[in-house]
Amino acid sequence: MLMNYLLILLVCLVGNQCSETANHPGHLKPFGSSGPYLQIETVNDLPTKIFFSNYVKPKRAVLMKNFVNQFPAFVKWNDQYLNDNSYTSPDYKVLLETSKKETRNQETISLPLHDFLLIYNTSQLYMVNEVPPYIKKDVVLPQPLQCAQAPSVLEETIMWFSSGGTSSVTHTDDYENILCVFDGIKELVLVDYFKHKKAADMIIDQHKGAYSSMDVDKVDYEKFPLIKELEYYRFNLSAGDCLYIPYKWVHQVRSYGRNLAINFWFNYERIFGNDEFGQECSENKLDLSKTLDTLTYGPVEDNFFYNFKIFIMRQVNLGNRKIDQWISLVLGEKELNDEKKELSIEMLNEMFSLMDFDGNGLLSDDEVIDLNENSIEHILGILNEVESIIYEDSEQNEDPEDEDELDEENLREEL
Repeated sequence: MLMNYLLILLVCLVGNQCSETANHPGHLKPFGSSGPYLQIETVNDLPTKIFFSNYVKPKRAVLMKNFVNQFPAFVKWNDQYLNDNSYTSPDYKVLLETSKKETRNQETISLPLHDFLLIYNTSQLYMVNEVPPYIKKDVVLPQPLQCAQAPSVLEETIMWFSSGGTSSVTHTDDYENILCVFDGIKELVLVDYFKHKKAADMIIDQHKGAYSSMDVDKVDYEKFPLIKELEYYRFNLSAGDCLYIPYKWVHQVRSYGRNLAINFWFNYERIFGNDEFGQECSENKLDLSKTLDTLTYGPVEDNFFYNFKIFIMRQVNLGNRKIDQWISLVLGEKELNDEKKELSIEMLNEMFSLMDFDGNGLLSDDEVIDLNENSIEHILGILNEVESIIYEDSEQNEDPEDEDELDEENLREEL
């Protein structure tokens, strides 16, 4: 937070930038309201192979028109149907947020879906819950995730249900995301993280939770001066439409009318090293038999070493295959004296050599796949030593007995 403040102060001092940001047409207006705007790419058909090669790998968003119109849920999910099905599992409760304008510290409550249906039109309650098991039979896996090994990437399916008028925080997701709307309209504002990394990193100032502290209805350009550099995708998702939101892309969502949507969160790294699809996946069509109740999916067991390996895979997928890229990833723009910098780089070279088995200076998919728990533990130990070098003054008073617990907690936040 201190570094962010100093960066803001520096921007203000150089060229009187604060007066410029205060006069910006977007200052104290809703997030993304001033443009400039880019055109979102739109498709009417998206086979699996094309989806992964043209959009997931290069991290490009795409709007899919009329992609869930054939789903049973699209036709059946009126309040009466949801109510009747809820009574088949009367003890099952759904998680409800208590404010339609999202805050990450708001209270939540749990009720059976049939009780929520009685009051949602006259309350601030907003259902955010895994698709209940008794209606998974109505939800089909989207076409881009259906062919060959693609279904194995599915992580979570989150149902968002309200009477409209909701507004999310500006945030990024932990996973790749296909967002599909079954009723109502959602207004999306997207920012390409990889095109605007410096500004995006300033905006997403709450690292635990990966969201921004900004007021999305009244964005303070003096607090977030780099926001003036952003280009936006701003558009509506109508009932039947889906949107692929790449991992790390900044986005903010508003909803209008009775609003029902599902996030299909998926973890691309689950098929790391096995992400090539055959010709049949270049032309696969929607198979309505692939409903959620026929699939086995869910977050992987909370295994620390597995999660760290996923982190390495994700960085490699993002193009971080060389030692200089890993040095930049770990050290970033941190100000270090020559001695600290030299020692940190020496240790990061040692870490890289543990992954680069053939010593050619380029991490391959197979090398990452072959990392075992011992190697990962050694890599983690080196990263912790580098962290100690960088922050040695603030860590002098830490209890050594708490080291493993603190290491895992810090890494979870980074992941």
